[in-house]
Amino acid sequence: MTPDGRGAGLSRREVLMGAAVAALGLPTWWLLARSGEEPPSGRPEQGAPAKHVILVDWDGFDPGYLGRAPTPNLDELAARGSLSVAEGTYQATSNPARASMSTGAYPQTHGNAAYHYDRGLGRAVGKTRYLVAETIAEALADEGKTTAAVEWYMVQDHGAAYGDPDHLYVEPDGAFERQVDVAVEILNLRPVDSGGEAVVVRKVPDFLAVYGPDLDRLGHREGAESPGIGPLLAEMDRQLGRLIRATEDVGIREETAFLLTSDHGMTTWKRPATEGLDAIARAGFRPEVVLPGRSPSAVTEVVVVLSSVRVADVTLLGSAATREGRERVRSALEGAPHVARVLDRDDLDALRAGDGLGDFVAEAEEPYGFSLEAPEGGASRGAHASTKEMRVPLLLSGAGVRPGARPRSPRLVDVAPTVAALLGARPPADAQGRALTESLDG
Repeated sequence: MTPDGRGAGLSRREVLMGAAVAALGLPTWWLLARSGEEPPSGRPEQGAPAKHVILVDWDGFDPGYLGRAPTPNLDELAARGSLSVAEGTYQATSNPARASMSTGAYPQTHGNAAYHYDRGLGRAVGKTRYLVAETIAEALADEGKTTAAVEWYMVQDHGAAYGDPDHLYVEPDGAFERQVDVAVEILNLRPVDSGGEAVVVRKVPDFLAVYGPDLDRLGHREGAESPGIGPLLAEMDRQLGRLIRATEDVGIREETAFLLTSDHGMTTWKRPATEGLDAIARAGFRPEVVLPGRSPSAVTEVVVVLSSVRVADVTLLGSAATREGRERVRSALEGAPHVARVLDRDDLDALRAGDGLGDFVAEAEEPYGFSLEAPEGGASRGAHASTKEMRVPLLLSGAGVRPGARPRSPRLVDVAPTVAALLGARPPADAQGRALTESLDG
């Protein structure tokens, strides 16, 4: 017998769990976490999961932005882990991609698609927060862990809610500086505004997600080559430093893992590409650009919904929806000027894109965009949603992360399973990504 009166041998459950750990290549701390054992000391030792994970999500953070300005705080985190580039999901636009980040599932599974024609509703839809997959916030809550989301909006009412101190959602609405202000208050157990109610978390959250909209806003306004990107990136890094220092101030720095990533990249466009509509008309069909919330006219045969300028979603109706009609429309699109590529349903299924997308998705070549109007004065603008914007930075650092161990072919869908692994919890039930265990200690 052991000193605490338990048998020295392993139980059947522990033996089976050990076999699973070996088979899946999971770190040894996962077995400790799942069996209810605690590491000998109160803080994670080498090979133990982190006690806290902070996910920083910079909207529209294109990998090409790296190096445009000094980023000492990002660099310091990377030195304690790794900075790589991950494959995103399709469409490369905020809500479907962020849904994948938070669920670990592809759009085909979590059901979120943006800017397409909904045949059931008979109208075009824009961005929604629709989800049919479990989020990392829900999975962690199911295991008794606490969470807080600072405008990381895809988990609102999917594991985080206004007024819930254990699974808190707050939406300060503003620049990343404002988001960090609120995150620092949460880490210091001070009241924050949550849907008009002052709420204090009971403990430092096990998982804290902090959203930053700044790069996306500037990129859309001035293009990916804007001279303002460098100074803004430097300011984002300064705010990241404030968040790091807050973990030091509250005494959790060495127990905290940091992840930093994005939903999509950004591409510059200057000129509208509308020739595709003319080409469809010349093929003998009636095309119509339909705005979100509106329905096509009764005579429309080809519904076109423009998505973030870089792509056009194309749905065939009536005579265009026949085999012959489909081939004629595809040929018209592929032959139209400034169309870089045309994806059909087989292509979209291979990308595991949302089922709600149309029969075709056309992508514009640079510097063109699917827009009915050119930018005023010939100015540059930024856009995304195509396969070109699917690459995003991915930083892993801190507790539970192995310095210098870059992940192998990381993907955006690996974020949620990796957060779960760092906290010794199960991944979201519908996750198709994997924990990046090659980059974790253990």
